[in-house]
Amino acid sequence: MEIQAQAGEAKPLVSIIIDNFNYARFVSAAIDSALAQSYAPVEIIVVDDGSTDNSRDVISSYGDRVSAVFKPNGGHASAFNAGFAASRGEIVFFLDADDLLLPEAVAETVQIWRPGVSKVQWVLAHVDANLSPFGTTVPFAPEAMPSGDLRQSVIELARYVSPPTSGNAFARALLEQLMPLSETFWHQSAEMPLWLLAPFFGEILSIRKVLGLYRVHGQNYVAMNDLDYRKLRIKLVFDWQRAFTLQEFLNHRGIKAAGQWLRSDCGHWKYRMASLCLDPERHVILDDSRAFLVRRGLEAAWRDSLHGWKSKLFHMIWFPVMAAAPHALAQRVAQRTLLLKTPSTPMPPATPNPRNGASGSSREALH
Repeated sequence: MEIQAQAGEAKPLVSIIIDNFNYARFVSAAIDSALAQSYAPVEIIVVDDGSTDNSRDVISSYGDRVSAVFKPNGGHASAFNAGFAASRGEIVFFLDADDLLLPEAVAETVQIWRPGVSKVQWVLAHVDANLSPFGTTVPFAPEAMPSGDLRQSVIELARYVSPPTSGNAFARALLEQLMPLSETFWHQSAEMPLWLLAPFFGEILSIRKVLGLYRVHGQNYVAMNDLDYRKLRIKLVFDWQRAFTLQEFLNHRGIKAAGQWLRSDCGHWKYRMASLCLDPERHVILDDSRAFLVRRGLEAAWRDSLHGWKSKLFHMIWFPVMAAAPHALAQRVAQRTLLLKTPSTPMPPATPNPRNGASGSSREALH
């Protein structure tokens, strides 16, 4: 599918799909950021996934400036599916209702889009509920974001450096191959199968600059701004889902892969070690031990090709220290090394005149 308009041709329609559940206090800012895009034509579709707050009133207040989809609660993939079914754009953005796009996000994406591209990705800045910056970004190292044919990287690693939902734009041709998503399997983190499998449908292009804001406010499903042991376990489950999804896809296409991708994923072993040390009674892998996780963590730290030598050295020290530390010290280590920093300097609004809306398995199970 050719996305880049030729001279004299109409510019491609872009769809921005905003998924919302009980974020009445945030969704208006997300909608405003979509309306404030410097590019046209853009259609804005807001999917309310059965909110029980006053989100519906906030969304309805925009009238015909947005297309509203009100549906019973079904989860992240359900909202994605409903929004995509209502969309017409050749390039599709999924924007979580607590995040924002900067005004040039769509324009810069369309500018670099070309035939054969399946996804464009960019950097998101971490901000708090009031848009004060944490001083960090996702991805944490934007210079590591890749461009080009990433199929072999995904076959070998089951991952590449990629932002979450609000930092991606997808070709409609890709989404038509992968959607509708399973609404049971992807009740959360529905963007994962899209970014994971996108390299098999075309090139990935990275814009290594901030074009959106990722809001961290305490109610995020996985963002680590507090030491929530539940989020450590969720990250492990997402790792299993990622590996399972890739294996199923490769099997269906007859592509051979070594498998056991998580064995060389340093991040997986780090969160697995933290979960065992900090909340052993609820740790999801019953026969894990600290000694076992140290061995696997050190092995992964050395083998993980997505980490530079400074990161490798840090993790070679981190795993033994975390394993040997008593609970109180392990908590302090985790707080210093796993959590986002506290924001300080206020960030100016990203859009003009923003509204404030009324607002037990075996050890091998995760290998």
